Amino acid sequence: MITTDGPALRWAVHLPSWQPQDREWVFLKDIIGADERKQVEQFRFHDDKKRAVISRLLKLACVHHALDVAWEEVTIRYTKGNKPYYRSQQDQDKFGAPNFNFNVSHEGDYVVLASEPLCVCGIDVAAPQQARSSPTKTFQELYETFRSQISRAEWQTILRSGHDDATREEAFQQYWSLKEAFAKARGDGLGFDFSRASFTIHPGHPARASVAVDGRPQPLWRFQLQRLGDRHWVSVARGPVQDIVDAWQGFTATLQHPCPSWHHYQVALTAPWPAFQMLSVGDLLPAHLKEAYREACSPCLRMFPHLAVPTYLGSGDNPPVSPRLACVRS
Repeated sequence: MITTDGPALRWAVHLPSWQPQDREWVFLKDIIGADERKQVEQFRFHDDKKRAVISRLLKLACVHHALDVAWEEVTIRYTKGNKPYYRSQQDQDKFGAPNFNFNVSHEGDYVVLASEPLCVCGIDVAAPQQARSSPTKTFQELYETFRSQISRAEWQTILRSGHDDATREEAFQQYWSLKEAFAKARGDGLGFDFSRASFTIHPGHPARASVAVDGRPQPLWRFQLQRLGDRHWVSVARGPVQDIVDAWQGFTATLQHPCPSWHHYQVALTAPWPAFQMLSVGDLLPAHLKEAYREACSPCLRMFPHLAVPTYLGSGDNPPVSPRLACVRS
């Protein structure tokens, strides 16, 4: 179950632990909306369809939970750079979230979400090659493909990280995840030239990072970087709303404090980083849909109620409990 209080959320769903059966799959596609259903069916591989469904559920649950919006009333919109947002018609200050915004990412074994009440936020999870849909075979191929998007200082750090390809690849994942989180927080996404941003990682558990853009340090940005599960790396970015890139102005129109005071911004920027909460798909659903979901998951549950299991909570270093039982959590 969701135990996080407040609008600053860090959620993760472990993809391999969710193996939906036909009735469950149909039920979930019915509640995510017609447009989203069409997008889900455009994916070729089943795991990609699963990631798309979980991503949509995370967005809906995030707004529902943080802003107390009825599930059926949550409408997700997107910027030109594909940053999701919710256009609220209420006073978000009463929830302590005047600039509430969120971001999602999925790759490999995880689908993740981060939200922030005042700062703009972005998130990215980078998976090891073997967990990706289209793996690159060697580190040399990785280098040749992305060499122009990684700064010289970043490449030097990556190459010095170890003598084997696996260690260097993991170092590359960290830098790439940071760049993605930064661009997604800004809102321009793939429109941002990654070569402009050069990151410095400051070791720790979790690690912190700083960024320079076009050679100029950006002290108003903060980054957290941590390992998630088996060799996945997740980065979360916090930054000033003044740096948002929003060509259509839809997202910026939702900001109720577009020019926060320096004091309020510093408090939000330096606030403690929330820990990630591992959730099941069932955890994401609102209370009024849980019983119908349980029935869709397992027709035999009514006959064998002892099969229900508690929600797994952890740091992400271990996968949730049995995938066969994951759908029956409430």
